[in-house]
Amino acid sequence: MSATLDPAITIDISSLRLPDNFTTVQGGIKLPIKPSFGKLSKHRFCRTHPGAEYQFPALLVDDKEGREVYLATPALAAYLGSMAKSVILRLVVDNAGTPKIIAQPILDALTKATLWSVTMVEAIRLSETHWIRIESNMEAQQYTIIQAANNLGEPIWPAQTMAELVQTVFVGHIISSEDHPLISQLQGRI
Repeated sequence: MSATLDPAITIDISSLRLPDNFTTVQGGIKLPIKPSFGKLSKHRFCRTHPGAEYQFPALLVDDKEGREVYLATPALAAYLGSMAKSVILRLVVDNAGTPKIIAQPILDALTKATLWSVTMVEAIRLSETHWIRIESNMEAQQYTIIQAANNLGEPIWPAQTMAELVQTVFVGHIISSEDHPLISQLQGRI
């Protein structure tokens, strides 16, 4: 059966457009987007929360072989050796409002500063007040920082505390005992 269009019936095309608040029109409440862990984006512009309450000094363990990232209690640093790095976890949102936890390197007398770590810290500091993204510059062995050409508005921060965000991101990825499988593996017990 073929459908024929009646030229006498006209539809206001704009009446077919979904409203901006369409998801809330349908009923229900949007739950906050769960943050992920990663780096500043190379594709989206980001802002870093400038408040001290959104800075979380931590011991980060990057198991590159197992492709897992953990937080560890400071008491276990000796068991983890060079796998454990002192960082400051920071809250970032991109211009789509997606939250992320990133690790800011700590540049001190005990840490060997590289151009990678120096330019990452510079990018994070700049992103406290400006929308930025980064790109890896392998030739120069550092990050290239790109600032947004236009004002992208104020970031929309999650309502959760930093402790709640960190717990959400690292649930099941916390090393709190010397019996943790990663420590057992490093010691040759498994």
